[in-house]
Amino acid sequence: MVGVLITLLFAVGAMGVGHFSLGRWTRDSDPAEALGVHGLAGLGILGLLTLFVGIVPDGLKWGVFVVGAVSVAGLAFVAKTFSEGRFKFAKPQGPVLLFVLAITICVVFALVGVLAPSDTLDWDTLAYHLAVPKIWMASGQIHYIPFIHQSNFPYTVENLFIWGLTWGGQSGAKAFTLSFFVYGLIAIFGVTRSRYGSLAGWWASLAFATIPVVLWESGTGYIDVPHGLFGGLGVLFAARAISDEKDRSSLVLSGIMLGFDAGTKYTGLQTIGVVCFTFLVAYSLRKHAVEGLKAAVLVGVVAGAVGGSWYLKNVALTGNPVFPFFYEKFGGKGWDQRRADTYRNEQQNFGAGSIATRHNPTELGNAVLGLAYQPGRYVNPGEEKGNGTPLGAVGVVILCAGLLWAIGGKLGSYESSILGVVGLSLLMWFFLSQQSRYVVPLSVPLVVLAGGAIERLKMGKLLMGVVIAQAAYSLYLVYSQRFEMQSQAAFGKVSPEDYQTQTIGFYESSQGINKQVGTGKVALYDEVFGFLLDVPYVWANPPHSLLIPYDSLNDGAAYAQAMKKVGFTHIYISTSGLVKDRDFVTRWIAAMGLKEAPVPFSSVERKAMLDNYENKWMVLFSDAVAEKLIEPVQGFKHGILFKIQ
Repeated sequence: MVGVLITLLFAVGAMGVGHFSLGRWTRDSDPAEALGVHGLAGLGILGLLTLFVGIVPDGLKWGVFVVGAVSVAGLAFVAKTFSEGRFKFAKPQGPVLLFVLAITICVVFALVGVLAPSDTLDWDTLAYHLAVPKIWMASGQIHYIPFIHQSNFPYTVENLFIWGLTWGGQSGAKAFTLSFFVYGLIAIFGVTRSRYGSLAGWWASLAFATIPVVLWESGTGYIDVPHGLFGGLGVLFAARAISDEKDRSSLVLSGIMLGFDAGTKYTGLQTIGVVCFTFLVAYSLRKHAVEGLKAAVLVGVVAGAVGGSWYLKNVALTGNPVFPFFYEKFGGKGWDQRRADTYRNEQQNFGAGSIATRHNPTELGNAVLGLAYQPGRYVNPGEEKGNGTPLGAVGVVILCAGLLWAIGGKLGSYESSILGVVGLSLLMWFFLSQQSRYVVPLSVPLVVLAGGAIERLKMGKLLMGVVIAQAAYSLYLVYSQRFEMQSQAAFGKVSPEDYQTQTIGFYESSQGINKQVGTGKVALYDEVFGFLLDVPYVWANPPHSLLIPYDSLNDGAAYAQAMKKVGFTHIYISTSGLVKDRDFVTRWIAAMGLKEAPVPFSSVERKAMLDNYENKWMVLFSDAVAEKLIEPVQGFKHGILFKIQ
């Protein structure tokens, strides 16, 4: 809990940093909007500062003092501002109290997620959002990690996790996500209030807080909420600038937010492109094409200045600014076309319809509307059959809001430009990767339109009911699937160790590996939760990297020798039913000879695996074990640890 409090204080200091940096462009903004934007931008600035400090050898060993000092200076600035009486808050009264209560419950749910250890459902948090910062911390520097291609993504948010892990472990890191969530709610309220009135602001904030994926992820290490807030606010400021061509401040703010958007996820580049294109179209329709070009260039240049460092880092470390994507165009260190194809196919598993028809233009309506009526298609695991967790859904409010404004009339240039950006973005989303998390940036401007629709459109009362219904559903969903279980660990009724043993199949194995491996290095097969380890590890499956020369290995002896040459002392294989069929595991263990004399795979099965680059290693491994070149050390419920002889 102490680590969480330190992070929250750090985040308050970030607000001061944001105020100092952006104040000249927010002086005429709604006070709530300014406060939220300052907080978000301040966190982004500190995350970016961490890149410049961390890229220096051993920079992460002393960087906490640099970044911490900047935050403390921001905290002093906030304290000074507060003492001068410049922070004024109206006491909520009447129906507004219901909004405050509902949003407070959302924040509490997220806080409980922060306090509880991450579990299997929090997959990407454990796989790389926290794991990469932990690896960088151990080495004292931000560097290329050959077996985790995600370590090359823009890490403005994850850089903050470095410091959270330093002083508060998992909870200290995840508290940054909670901070983004709170600042985002304040900013959304202020932006909406300035356009449609105070009550609309409350509806918009409630609508955003109770989007299922937002409510769930705000207590995790996923970065879709901060990414969505940066991108969504960038769109809103652009729409404001389009509706008032004299508003230069909104142009700059749009560029800054979009820059941080691109600094948190590659998809931010798409949003920058769409926004700049929208400027050109909107201004051209008014016969102000030159002014539109100037606006687009200004936004693009500012965004590039804010977010471009990540792409320069990638060029320096991998040769590809958006590694591992677009390998065909840019290439990339430690990668090849086969692995690029595997990753692309994985990204395209999501969405409505079959893989064969998924990108057929006739499926566009089904794909977009399907976000509401078949959310399991857009969330893993089990997306192929629509079995993805409902916690990853974006809900129905944002789709209803967009449709109401589109058919309900009263469209001004503000609303039209937002709908234009949303439409073009969804078109790109349709042809790239149809994951519901990737729609979060569009949900921000759409909830603002939802608040406006409730106050301005004839059918607004209907949308009011939809917001209330979704809020009730989302609160129940997160309460039943997350809060009930997580609160046991968050409030100390269950120890962190027992909680993780119950909720993470690999946790028991990880504790054994930490004891057995010691100063060695372990290769993990079909297991990516290396964050739980305190020893060096590598994701060893072939699609992850070229570290292990599988193509040139043809027998168990060559495999064992190659693994030793790479530096491995141990190998862990997962036998979990999540990744391996039970019958296959039985045949595999028999081929290793762990229980009796080895029983080789049938010639047909063996050849099929050897011909598949993703499965070849299993034959090589079983041969090496059968030949006693690799020996079992310890068995676990979901895997086995071996030692290379």
